[in-house]
Amino acid sequence: MENWYVRRENETAGPLTLARMRELIQEDKLQKSDLVRRGEVGNLFTAAHVLELFPDSGSSQPATQATETAPRKIYTAFISGLLIAVLATILAIGTFFWLKKVEAEHRAVSKKHLKQIGLAMKNYHDTFSTFPPGGTETPDGKPYLSWQTAILPYIKQAPLYNKVNFSRPWNHPQNHPLFKSEIDVYLNPAIEQTVSAEGLALTHYAGNKLVLKTNGFMNYRHIKDGTANTILAVEVAENFKPWGDPTNTVEPAKVFGSGKKSSFTGGNHLLISDGSVRFVTDQIDPELLKALSTPTGRERMDQFKD
Repeated sequence: MENWYVRRENETAGPLTLARMRELIQEDKLQKSDLVRRGEVGNLFTAAHVLELFPDSGSSQPATQATETAPRKIYTAFISGLLIAVLATILAIGTFFWLKKVEAEHRAVSKKHLKQIGLAMKNYHDTFSTFPPGGTETPDGKPYLSWQTAILPYIKQAPLYNKVNFSRPWNHPQNHPLFKSEIDVYLNPAIEQTVSAEGLALTHYAGNKLVLKTNGFMNYRHIKDGTANTILAVEVAENFKPWGDPTNTVEPAKVFGSGKKSSFTGGNHLLISDGSVRFVTDQIDPELLKALSTPTGRERMDQFKD
């Protein structure tokens, strides 16, 4: 037979039998609001929720723990919620600074790659007294070879360059497999897409088609604005082409600026004809950017960032 205990205020009575507990109810000495416990140990419950004592109480729920534990539960829940909020805030702040750090590293690498391309263009110019054409094409207008193919020896890719058959277009079966080779210098680490749907290695940099013209030859003397004020190549953020594609040139004003996708927060890098690399904000005046893309507009670089 189980022992019952009754607690009222600071006094506890028991052990009592179930029969005696029912007698106390009949004698009006045990109230529904009293705390009771069945057994030597365990939690106290309000008597009204114990069906053996008050079967007509209407409660179909299990006996609830004494209200004296409620403040502790509320306090525990509050502390747990507070800890979760603090941890979530710390995680959010940590993630923000980690992403900023990663972007800064990617920006530094992309800037370095553009500098390497700029040095390769200079060395090509020193050898041939001209920049490479933006792309070559046949008299009937079929694309042939790209400017990035022409500078391969100057970015430590001479073995690949020597395999190219320059008497054939880039998409000829003899040449096409060569352009599946990914070239680190032609990639921006902030961009995940590095291969086209056809398996061709992409580039994240495009030539300025107003300087690197198709079948054209531009040298330093032709840049009347001065090499420090004329864009040579740009960092693009979408619509990537294979580095071997002879049509991989753009007008900078059509891919940069407000409303256009940027490679990094706030803008993109571009390569200047003197070999320097600048960061252009996405808020730059489109007319200024268009003017700086031309080699004879007499514009300056005052609105650009390093």
